[in-house]
Amino acid sequence: MLIDNFFKIKQIEERGNCVCFTVSIYSGHEVFKGHFPQQPVVPGVFALQMIKECLERVKNKKYTYCELANCKFSRPIFPEQDKDILIECEYELTASFILLKATVRSEDRIYLTLKAKLQEYD
Repeated sequence: MLIDNFFKIKQIEERGNCVCFTVSIYSGHEVFKGHFPQQPVVPGVFALQMIKECLERVKNKKYTYCELANCKFSRPIFPEQDKDILIECEYELTASFILLKATVRSEDRIYLTLKAKLQEYD
């Protein structure tokens, strides 16, 4: 888990089937020693995991990605520069899945857009 280890949730705003998280990344995390020491960058897989863990926090369930229909990394997240990150999730519950549209951004920069299908697991 990355929550409270790699990042922390500072604020959660829910509106129906939309939820917005304000998160901050711990720039001193061990991963940045290898990714990359001179210019730390959040690994893409960590960004995907942050989205999933935020959604798990509000739904109080565990999920796994079962399909990434569209995933676009627009620009890197630099933890020392990008202090507050917004993770915006719009989701639809079906009988078997959560259909998710998510954006990871700051006020003026989009880092990641995602359309995915997640499945609950125990």
